[in-house]
Amino acid sequence: MSTSATSRSAYVRISTCLFLYYFSWSISWSFLAIWLGDSIGFTSTQIGYTLSVNALFALMIKPVFGFIMDKLGINKSLLIGVALASIFAAPFFIYVYQTLLQTHMVLGVICGGLYLGTAYLAGVLVFESYADRYSRAFNFEFGRVRMWGSLGWAIASIFSGKLFNINPHINFTITSLVAVLVLLTLFTLKTQGEGINWQAIDEAKKEKVNGKDVKSLFRHASFWVLMLFYGGIIWMMQSAEQQFPRYFVTFFPTHQDGNSMLGYMGFVQSACEFVLMFTIPFMINRIGARNGLLLAGFVIGLRLVVSGLATQPWMIIIIKPFYGLEMALLLVSIFKFLAMYFDKRLTGTIYMVLGCFNYLGITAINPVAGYFYDKHGFATTYIVMGCIAWLITLVGIKFLGRQSNTRHGMQLTVNELRQAAEKK
Repeated sequence: MSTSATSRSAYVRISTCLFLYYFSWSISWSFLAIWLGDSIGFTSTQIGYTLSVNALFALMIKPVFGFIMDKLGINKSLLIGVALASIFAAPFFIYVYQTLLQTHMVLGVICGGLYLGTAYLAGVLVFESYADRYSRAFNFEFGRVRMWGSLGWAIASIFSGKLFNINPHINFTITSLVAVLVLLTLFTLKTQGEGINWQAIDEAKKEKVNGKDVKSLFRHASFWVLMLFYGGIIWMMQSAEQQFPRYFVTFFPTHQDGNSMLGYMGFVQSACEFVLMFTIPFMINRIGARNGLLLAGFVIGLRLVVSGLATQPWMIIIIKPFYGLEMALLLVSIFKFLAMYFDKRLTGTIYMVLGCFNYLGITAINPVAGYFYDKHGFATTYIVMGCIAWLITLVGIKFLGRQSNTRHGMQLTVNELRQAAEKK
């Protein structure tokens, strides 16, 4: 098989993995907050605490997964483990999670955090980080792989709302069945033989990444600036999005109508993300990864403020797809930013640490946001969160990407990190 044919085959297989994984995730996850409210009977504050525990477990799991990813290279063992966990979604939600939440709430929330953190909240970063590394090994753009994940989410959204109205157990069952297909597709991924850019892979293995390398990152101002900026806008974006479905359905005559429309808008949102994942890399290559991140911060603030000002169903319908633009900007920009300003050998670890930091903030913010939803309403809370996102973006304009740590600019290599640590 020629190199180009090998690359095309690798592209199809890894894209299929992301398509199926996101399809599996979307069919159930999109309605988690509504399920907790309608089926379990939780208030916004209780839902906030539940989502915070999910984030807390993801916080603990992600850095471990990131460290393992950097050790494994393009070995797919960790992905197989995540896929196996996803297969048990239906029995977990139907027979374990729902029962425990209704009878032993604390135990249920803890078990849910452990499972959801492993199978999805940390698992999705494993798939994305692996896809980024795999795309470099076979010489194609990560964005053109990730866009198939968006398409999977979009297609699942078309009928997820209708199925949820019939019985949420149908959604959970489909999640498990599609997860089996994810596992089978993973077994077809090529990780040995000709056609692989071993130079890109071997570059990451010249020196083993260890705990000291990770700790050394925290001694550099550039890394902290990225953490605070990226984490800050993600905190606003994700904390708002997790209970946004409950706000969305209030614009419609019945919750059933709202659920159905939410599914359709999930399709539109993810379809936009799919198209943008193909086109955004060209724009980011022109304006730069730093400006891409700043633009994402501005769009996040705009969507939240306008969401709070919406008064009619058509307004909230127009606003919902902007989440797809935000995701496309963030995902493409962050990987390009890391490749430009940090050593590629640490990309997986840094991305996981960023994810860990993101969920640390979300863990703290979710209960507060839930309290404000109950006390002041969704609209007022979203306006405040949007303004905070804008403030973080303004600070980012001044500081993000401005630090210079070496004569090569901001690029931090493993050797330089170790030398800095030894000097300390």
